Order: sequence, then structure tokens, then C-alpha cells
Amino acid sequence: MKKFMVLIVTLVLAFSLIACGGNSTAAKTNEKPIVIATAEFNGDFYSGWTNSSYDNDIRILVWAFGLIEDTPEGQIIDSPLVAEKKVSDDLLTWTYKLVKGAKFHNGEALTASDVKFTYEFYMDTKALGDTGGTSTINDYVEKIDIDEAANTVTFHLKKASYTIDTAVFGYYIFPEETFKKGAKEEGLTVQQYVKKNISKPIGYGPYKMVEYKEGEYVKLEAFKDYLGKAPAIKEVIVKVVPSETELDQLMQGEVDMLTQQGQAEKIDAVKDKPGFAYTNYYRHGGGTIALHCNFGPTALTEVRQAFAYVLNRPKIIELFLGQYGIASNGPYSKNDWVLWDDDEKNLIGTAAVGKFESTLTSYDILDKDGKFDEAANIAKANELLDKAAARTDGDYAKLTGNAKSGYLWEGKPLEIKVTYTPFWSDTYNLVFNEAYVSKLAFKVSLTGLDWPVMYSHWTGDTEEERMYHAFVGGVSYVLKANPKADYGTKLIMPWGQASSNNVMFSGGSSYTPAEWDQLLDDIENANPVTGRDEYRANWRKFVVAMNKEVPVIPVYSNNYFDFFTDKLENFHTNALWRWARALPNANWKK
Repeated sequence: MKKFMVLIVTLVLAFSLIACGGNSTAAKTNEKPIVIATAEFNGDFYSGWTNSSYDNDIRILVWAFGLIEDTPEGQIIDSPLVAEKKVSDDLLTWTYKLVKGAKFHNGEALTASDVKFTYEFYMDTKALGDTGGTSTINDYVEKIDIDEAANTVTFHLKKASYTIDTAVFGYYIFPEETFKKGAKEEGLTVQQYVKKNISKPIGYGPYKMVEYKEGEYVKLEAFKDYLGKAPAIKEVIVKVVPSETELDQLMQGEVDMLTQQGQAEKIDAVKDKPGFAYTNYYRHGGGTIALHCNFGPTALTEVRQAFAYVLNRPKIIELFLGQYGIASNGPYSKNDWVLWDDDEKNLIGTAAVGKFESTLTSYDILDKDGKFDEAANIAKANELLDKAAARTDGDYAKLTGNAKSGYLWEGKPLEIKVTYTPFWSDTYNLVFNEAYVSKLAFKVSLTGLDWPVMYSHWTGDTEEERMYHAFVGGVSYVLKANPKADYGTKLIMPWGQASSNNVMFSGGSSYTPAEWDQLLDDIENANPVTGRDEYRANWRKFVVAMNKEVPVIPVYSNNYFDFFTDKLENFHTNALWRWARALPNANWKK
């Protein structure tokens, strides 16, 4: 055991020397490795199994694109694999002609046959599911034809939606010959073969995998036959670093980059230090509170609105993020182009409030000093509850009482039960402290649960009695949103079964369930080629409804900082362009 421990220490010391640029040859040629700090990987470096963002950073370095790619501005364009594209008038036939000379990291040529193989790999959901993988590609693709001589692949689609490009054409391509040969030699299906080798990805992107050490690091090197511009930095080490020591390791030069920092104590420790540079941007997502819209008092729009008013979001941001956060008033981020009018493009990603956003209701009433006005917010909540208590139709008959004596639900004190993971205990108990809650005309109770238990209550996938109304969580947004995938009424299941529509929202007081589903259909079915303005108009109707009905309260969006050594240049990240996207364009200063 002692010899084993000495060996580990020796390896760690050797790794530290490499990470700090101890390789003199590399330093002389300005090709020293860059070391990026990361949280721990799952090691699933092929898509379709787990969905860790840290694994995905490695995938981006290894593949970079499928038949489409995104830009730093969040636009979707044809990738360098595509020489030509044709789309039929009915939008159901998409033909891609591939460029010549594309190669996988193992030297195998990338052809139309590899594309067909990859998609059929995911379309075989039985074989994929047997390995724990999933794919929705069969929802969109009917069949695939190829012309090997012309190097073209034709997709015959079942439907054409506005998000068809991101739903279908972003899949990373696999080397057919290598996978089939390996699977045959080992007596496996190709899905089993990939699962077995899931930590040894073979792509065609700017960097190829050299070594993966579980729980420690990934090492990659530049791919000389990359279709794009060859990376200037020839070696990348993505190192697993505990959050408790990540700042120290950055300051001491053990890592060169620390990304997506949102908490004031870490940001302030580095931001103005000599030797470091940074980029900063508002997160494309954020912290939320989700409310069940078909259970107890939160089934009423006015109750959800009242809770939103008494939720002190400025205090949550101050406690959790310091000055590095912002609150929004709907399911969007500052990086969504649909949030802005065409003449506001220069505001995308900034803290500015555009014309559309200014029409939305803010549930934070602020005083003349810009602070949360406690009395005014409580008064507004009571006004809404009085209005609801005056009604006697449907579930409104269950709400009685008034601000002075307290509100009742089915004859008992109105109570909104909030649950969160232990991580949020201090913050939410400070916000809903006893002194503050005593000023409310209804109860707010807080319960901490481990994530799996809380999530089962959140989605309804539990045999336990239903008891919670609000759930503290978070959300990430995508480049092209299809809200039907999260808010369609058919996704609401009976209690005891998981609901993908996990807020159980079906239109509230703004839409009937049928009208709500129609709006979601209209968003989904906008023309993927010409429907940009149609999509934006209907998406805004969706946001207006979500803002009014508050099935989800957007609590904060981080102002993230990516910190890195100032010896790095031409490195530019934003909310839509993570470090793994930006790194291939960066270089060491000479």
C-alpha cells in the first residue's frame, strides 16, 4: 500500500509540472499545454447517454460540429462538412453533399456512408436503449438515402419544424468502418461497442483524445487534418479540480483557466489581479422556482402571482451572487435574439431592457433607492389574494379569508410548501425568515430534500403523498427553443408517473388547454427556412403567458466570468460560446 501511495504522489507531481508548463521543449516552441479546470466528468464522451456539460466540452473539442454548427452570435449555419445543401419545397427532403477530404482522427475518410451509419445507429432505439442510451431522432426522420459516388446523403423527414436543424442535423458523425469492425471482432452490437468505448471518442474536430484518466483529467492534442483552422495551442489538459481549491490552483498557476464563475468572493479575488484576464456574460439560463399549477392553492393564477411578489429576488441574488446576477421576468435570457427587435441587435447579451421585455410584469416592487420594497410587495400580494377570494367559481371557492385575519384554503391556513436541496437551505431560510413570514397573510414553509427525492416530487414520479407546491431548481436554454417539449398538456401525467411538463401547466387563466397546445404547435411548426418572424411573434405570446401565469419564477441569471492567464490571447467566450468553442482560435502570446 505504501509503494502504491508513493507512485500516486509521483504521478501527481509529474502532472503538476506538465500543467505548469514544465516541458521546456514545448515552452521554447510556444506550444506548451493549456490546463483548464473542470468539475468531474462522467466520461460519456459519445452523445446519447448522460448529458453532463463537462463531458460535452470534451465532445465539442473532439467533434465541433455535425452537419450544422453554431456561431458565437448564436446562429445556426451549415458546417464545414457540407459542400452543398438542397431543401425540398415541402421541407421534408433535405440533401447534403459532403466536402471531399474530411477525415476522422484515426485517419478513416468521412463519407456519406458514415453519416447514414451514424443516424441509423441512433434510430435503432432498441439496441441503443439496451445500453442505456436514448435518442429522439425517430420522431423526425423517416429514412435516409445516400449516393456514395456523389457523396450525398438525403434525409426524408416525418415533419418539418422550426427547430428541425438543431433537432436532426447536429448529430456528431461516427466512423462506420472502425465501429463495425470492432463490434464484429468482439461479438457486440455497434451500440454496445460504443458504450464499451464511451471514454475513447473518435471525432474529426480540432482536438483528438490522447488520454482520459477517470476522476483526474482528459488530455487532447491538435488534429493536423482538421477541416477548420488548425488550433495554435497544440495540447489541452482538462483537469478535474474541486470547487474548494479551484481558485487557489488558478492563482498559483496550476491551471490556466477557470470558467463560469458566478460568486462574488471568487470573482472579486481574481478580477483585478495582475497576470489574469477575463470575459464575462449573462448565463443562458438561471435559477428558478417551479410551481405546480394543478395542485392546491398554486392552481390559482393569483396565488402564484402573490407568491412571486413576496419572493425577495434581490435578496437571493445578493446572498448567493453578490452583485453578479440579474433577474428576468420570463423563460428567456439576455442572449435570446427573439427577445429583441431587429433594431436592438446591439443590445443582445447586455443588461439593457428592450422594447418587448419592458412590457412584461416585474414581480419586484422596488423603493426609491432601488431596494426590495417589502411593504409594497406584501400589499400587492394581498390585493391579488383578495381578488381571488372574492370569486366562488371552481377552485376559487376553496380560497377564503382576508389580509387581516389570514387567508384560508379549504378552511385551513393557506400554506405554500417550498422544497429545495440542502445547498439552498441557508439562502432560502434567510429570505423567508420568521420575522418576514410573520408579516404575510399566508404561510410559507421550507423543506430540504436530497435531489433524487425532490425531483421525484417535482415530476410526480413517486408513490409518496403529494404535498409540495414549489421547487427550487434551475434551467438552461437552447439556441432554438421548442416549448412544446416542456409545456405540452399531453406531457402532464397522473400523480405517480413522471410528467415531462413538470409544472403541470396547461394555460392557466390565459388559455384553455386546447388554445395553449395550439400556441405551442404554432411555435414548433414555424417554417424552418422562412418563419423567423412568425416564430418570434408566437414565442413572445408564450413568454407573455408565462410571465402572467408564473408557473416558473426566474429567480436569477448569473453574470458569469471566465478567468484565464493573460499569456493567452484571442480567446473570446460568451453565453452561447463556451470555452471549448473559443479555445481553437486562441494562442499563447509570443
